[in-house]
Amino acid sequence: MDKVPKDLTDNDVVVVGSGAGGLVAALTAAVRGLRVTLVEKAPYFGGTTALSGAGLWAPANLHVLAAGQPDSLDLAREYLKHTVGDRTPTSMQDAFLEAAAEVIAWLEEQGVRFSYMTGYPDYHPGLPGGLLTGRAITPKAMRGPDFAAGGHPVHPPLPMGAGGPPIPEVGPEGPVWGGQSLIAMLLTACEDAGVTLLADTAFTDLVVEDGRVAGIRAGELTIPARAGVVLAAGGFEHNAEMREKAGQGVVARSDWSLGVVENTGDAIRAGIALGAATDLLEDCWWAPGFVKPDGTPSFILWERVAPGGIVVDRDGHRWINEGTDYNTFGHVMLAAHAEGRPVIPSWFVMDQHFLDTAGFAGLRPGADPTPWVEAGALVRADTVEELAEQLGAPDLVATVERWNAAAAAGVDDELGRGAPDSHERQLLAVFQRYPGIAGPHEHPNPSLAPISSGPFYAGQLVLSDLGTKGGLVCDEVGRVLREDRTPVPGLFACGNTMASMMGHSYPGPGACITPAMAFGHLAVTAIADELAGAPR
Repeated sequence: MDKVPKDLTDNDVVVVGSGAGGLVAALTAAVRGLRVTLVEKAPYFGGTTALSGAGLWAPANLHVLAAGQPDSLDLAREYLKHTVGDRTPTSMQDAFLEAAAEVIAWLEEQGVRFSYMTGYPDYHPGLPGGLLTGRAITPKAMRGPDFAAGGHPVHPPLPMGAGGPPIPEVGPEGPVWGGQSLIAMLLTACEDAGVTLLADTAFTDLVVEDGRVAGIRAGELTIPARAGVVLAAGGFEHNAEMREKAGQGVVARSDWSLGVVENTGDAIRAGIALGAATDLLEDCWWAPGFVKPDGTPSFILWERVAPGGIVVDRDGHRWINEGTDYNTFGHVMLAAHAEGRPVIPSWFVMDQHFLDTAGFAGLRPGADPTPWVEAGALVRADTVEELAEQLGAPDLVATVERWNAAAAAGVDDELGRGAPDSHERQLLAVFQRYPGIAGPHEHPNPSLAPISSGPFYAGQLVLSDLGTKGGLVCDEVGRVLREDRTPVPGLFACGNTMASMMGHSYPGPGACITPAMAFGHLAVTAIADELAGAPR
């Protein structure tokens, strides 16, 4: 454990967890003049946020409006009505919408910089209120020396290419982007504001005095909190027992999760022990994944919209539009599995041209896939017929023939991939701006290319996740609620410790991280406002 500062006995707020939600909560407290300590279980800061691309879905934020996008809170409210629906209270959705753009503007004032993700679409742009050109932003990249000068250990990034386009390797001069950049900027702002930051300090329990949460325990260490505790410690994706009890079963394995291994539900269990209500425990932020030769999962994101790769079940049938957003992909996969279809795992089928121009799951474009074949992570064959035999997928040959005919015609009549103004067509246009991804090709539809250049490959596609979605039920300012919907005094939550106000939906890139930041900010604002009228 880090050396414990002597002033730990004098806190207004204690924050548990150092993802974006926890750091924003801590920063809000410090800027409001409160004494705040943040504890992090891991020996480094950032949680799963640090592993992410850190897209942020904040409707009508200043960068989206400055880019000339036709966005507004009313438009976004209509969109949430048709995506989230009535699965969560409208009051929670409104609280998020009112706070999201505000917290982005406020963070800019604290030195955390963002820019518009040009053209990155909402995940359901065809629904009322959706935007094909998107309303997402991303943290600005940092130079390597600026990142290193931050002084606080940020969770190591995923291996290059393990989720996202094959952008150039990071050199000593940078750039550092995505979640790494966001966490580093937030840590710097917290340090400048006077937040006490403790890594390698695992939360174990809540301290309750006179019916009010009055601090936390971290092993043998007790850290009091005069005004409140904010639980921002992620979900329980790496707690197999909790996942099984929540009804996720064997189809959602902890070793397939992309969340950091420290996310074992500690904070959620502590809230439940105090009578907190829970919701959405059966759900996750789903994502298709691939298990690499080293046994770690990779997020299959952009590969699914690159032309020339298809997803088939174990019999060899296509069963989904490959460009379906990753959360919906998981829900469709679960529904198909429940109907008895052999989709968990599925196969991602591609040819040599695909690997040479796009790469796959961290295998760089043009790299020799032989080590992955020898390790059993990829199956290789000289012909599609041989590949089908090796996979035990009797209908694969006919499926590839139909796909190749669709690529020649430029129309996927079977599942509608690459339709004009579609989500996956727009995503392909975005990803093609990255180095290493092939741009326009000779086929009529940029989203469709034949699988015809041997040898041919297949990799198992599993049901992965970016974290669990269920947690403690909270109100519009992040107060943790009991079953009777009365608040647990002094206890707040945000991020994946909180039951998501997004319900079963995932409206756009960053629909997980941005609410964490918004409700972390709202929670501590409520604490500070209450303290402003109390004697100190």
